[in-house]
Amino acid sequence: MAKILVVDDDIALSTHVRDWLVSVNQHTVEIAHSAEDGFQLLTHFAYDLLVLDWQLPGMSGLELCGKIRAKQIPLVILFLTGQDETKHLEAGLDAGADDYLKKPFELRELSARIKALLRRSAMMTPLSFANSALSLEPDKRILKIGDEEIKLTKLESAFLDFLMRHPDATFGASDILKNVYPSEKSSSEEAVRAMVKGLRTKLAQAENQAILCNLIKTTPGLGYSFSPPPSPSAQAN
Repeated sequence: MAKILVVDDDIALSTHVRDWLVSVNQHTVEIAHSAEDGFQLLTHFAYDLLVLDWQLPGMSGLELCGKIRAKQIPLVILFLTGQDETKHLEAGLDAGADDYLKKPFELRELSARIKALLRRSAMMTPLSFANSALSLEPDKRILKIGDEEIKLTKLESAFLDFLMRHPDATFGASDILKNVYPSEKSSSEEAVRAMVKGLRTKLAQAENQAILCNLIKTTPGLGYSFSPPPSPSAQAN
């Protein structure tokens, strides 16, 4: 599961893309219909991937791509383009795009491209822990420990996914709102605390509660962090 921004002035197409990626791939997807609006969202909220149309009114997609890279906003960029000349495609990649998809396109191909780009991005920033007993399946919203499966809500899954990618780093409620919650969702830091409380209650009811209850740590005045559980061999000792 990823947080994706689609910037395209074609309202019907962008809505269709959003609905597909949300329902089929379980991504969190937001839309902007101009490069200016897209840039405002990108400077205030964190996204994993940008689906960017080449031709936009006002600032072009190519110009937006250049501004994003100049500002060093960390995200993957996939161009949607009707351009087919090599020089145009090269210009997009030179501006900082990671890949492009020519219009018209199949939604399944878009999903496949996004999956590959996110996988490549994740491989560039490997997790600093490995534990075969614990795993998170964000697309299915399931936390697994051994043979036990704990079903999660969309926000719980996104919250754990974010923390697990930054083990031992501490994030305040405002960080969680920025990186996990959809920007159009009216939420507060109190909503974050309520979500975490509900998640902890759920983990406390699991068979492996002794391990799961220690995954999320709270540092008063600072926020939340993920503490990787000990390996099975360490537990045995």
